[in-house]
Amino acid sequence: INNASEEDVIRVMQLSERPHWGPSDSNATENPNLRLEAYIDAARRGAAVRILLDRYFDDPENPLSNSATCHYVREVATTEDLDMACELGNPAGLGIHNKMILVTNRMEHFAIIGSVNGTELSQKGNREIALEINSVELHEFLAAMFDQDWPKSIYLPMIFNDYLGPANHLLISEVLY
Repeated sequence: INNASEEDVIRVMQLSERPHWGPSDSNATENPNLRLEAYIDAARRGAAVRILLDRYFDDPENPLSNSATCHYVREVATTEDLDMACELGNPAGLGIHNKMILVTNRMEHFAIIGSVNGTELSQKGNREIALEINSVELHEFLAAMFDQDWPKSIYLPMIFNDYLGPANHLLISEVLY
């Protein structure tokens, strides 16, 4: 991640990624989330960064929530005009429990998979681990999954293209006998 630059891509899928570490009333300047700041620095160097966080277990009222993280990331991306996005998702209907980082770094393809969340406790106290695997095949498989899980936007003009209104005649759509 620290070597990522232009034309590199970083995809992050996490159950939890805090906007900052330390107490909830702190901030990213006083107690930065070192992982999150590494993603932001990669975007500053020109890498495309996509962060997908769990929506199912998220509490938007919590200042350390995934919602707060996405708000922070979007604010930095907009202010600095970075190729960086953060979305909340629930692709399987039961939340995101995945802890995965995918990095395409020039000619190498890394998949970092394990149990490490983006919380301070996960990094410093729980002894959680992750494996870094340099494999094109594994990276491509997991990147396809990530891209499929990334929330899609549908714009209404596309929905109403060739729209046919309600039938103005008798329409039988089901028969019960």
